[in-house]
Amino acid sequence: MKIPGVTVQELMTMPVLKEAKVLSGEQGLNRFVRFIDIMEVPDLKGWIREGVLLMTTAYSIRHEPEVLCQIIQLLHQGGAAALAIKPTRFLKEIPRSALEESNACGLPVIEIPADIPYTDITQRVMDMVLNRQAELLRRSEEIYRTLTTMVLENSGIQAVSDNIAELLKAPVALIDNGGRAIVTSPQEWNWMEAQDSRHFPINVDKRTVAKLVIARNELDDMEQVGIEQARLVMALELMREKAVEDTESRLRGNFIDELMTPPVPLRHEVERRGRQLGFNPAYDWEVAVLESATAPPEEILSGLLSQESIRRRVVSHIEFRSNRAILFLPTLHPNDHHDGAGADQGLTWAETLKSWNSEKALGTGDYYIGIGSTKKLWELMQSYNEARRAITVSQRLYPDRRVCKFRDIEMHYMLGEAMNKEEFGDLFERKLGKLQQYDRSHGSDLLKTLFYYLENRGSLMDTANYLFIHRNSVKYRLERIRDIADFDLNDPREQFICHTCLIHYYLREHK
Repeated sequence: MKIPGVTVQELMTMPVLKEAKVLSGEQGLNRFVRFIDIMEVPDLKGWIREGVLLMTTAYSIRHEPEVLCQIIQLLHQGGAAALAIKPTRFLKEIPRSALEESNACGLPVIEIPADIPYTDITQRVMDMVLNRQAELLRRSEEIYRTLTTMVLENSGIQAVSDNIAELLKAPVALIDNGGRAIVTSPQEWNWMEAQDSRHFPINVDKRTVAKLVIARNELDDMEQVGIEQARLVMALELMREKAVEDTESRLRGNFIDELMTPPVPLRHEVERRGRQLGFNPAYDWEVAVLESATAPPEEILSGLLSQESIRRRVVSHIEFRSNRAILFLPTLHPNDHHDGAGADQGLTWAETLKSWNSEKALGTGDYYIGIGSTKKLWELMQSYNEARRAITVSQRLYPDRRVCKFRDIEMHYMLGEAMNKEEFGDLFERKLGKLQQYDRSHGSDLLKTLFYYLENRGSLMDTANYLFIHRNSVKYRLERIRDIADFDLNDPREQFICHTCLIHYYLREHK
């Protein structure tokens, strides 16, 4: 914040300047005087401070008074408050060109009677400036004391906001980085409709976590002081809320860890602690795992889940572990809605996650998402394991399918787990060994083509689309498969055996 000062207009009301006259630049009388200085030489470049009132007898320019034009221009460019001059002793008159320059840029030129000592002026001006600064300091401490008392008495961020609005006589809003209002004063005020407003960042831990919106464009020194104190107190309030949220999140994380690690606590214990921590045991729960080679975008995912949970009127939870995000997603049965909770379900969680994944700009498009089946709160570990298995199967069998539900690949996983590796090796070698050898020798994809042909129920078009090749290419490859392996692709029994062998091959052998 700038050092507070007094306007040139206010200075002109001092008794010591009652004989002084404003010769030009009257439109600049609202400029603030923060310092006072005396010009000894006309070379001012680099020496002008913003808010300075420069006094001179014009002795150094007595032989070239036209230099006054340049001095006025330099003072204006440097943000000076005014030029006070005693012209009668060394100048016959102030050049008209200087007065015209003063009027053009709005820098006041004040004529001071020659018999007024500089010390009388400087002492009175600095007394006035210092008194104003002392008043601002006193007011600043008063505002700070009021606002910090509200924080210490836990009055709430809404009360702090109301107090700031009363101080500034203008509506205010505290908004998060996404533009959502945290609090507004008055409470129904829509800050986005404000025509003239200013935004001030609220920083916590060197990060901007929110903005204070004031429905005022012009603010005086006193109001600027109030806003500085308000920003500090708002930051304290947000920091306290964050500490509470972090503590709750840690307790919820510990609870999740216990649910994910055998032995799982007894059901009645899970229900009791779940209610305390916001995990409603009356809900059905799905676990979704989002996984990739890099760490997930925590802020984006947390924001998305928070918005979706608010829309669904449920309390969800998210945990971040290395390159993995684990989402705990509640769903209430349609017949069990109470007080609006869970009423606005709309899409299923799987559909919501697919929409997130399709939004590349959100940073989630490169991730695999596995979704476990619906379980009760004390069965979350099963849903979590299923979600991870869904990712494993999806990565090996359907690399283009980024969102996969366990129930869609459940049979594939069971087949892969149930088959004996040695016996499978013999079966695979008899049925598809020649194709595998051909692929290795020629760098072809006959096994992959056969697998997706069987996955797509014998559709040439769907297989071609999945492999991004022409339909005729699929047809050619199938002919080569018949020639090499010598089996009937139209025989359901042959299809079942080959399909089973290929599932096991891609899940267990071809990692």
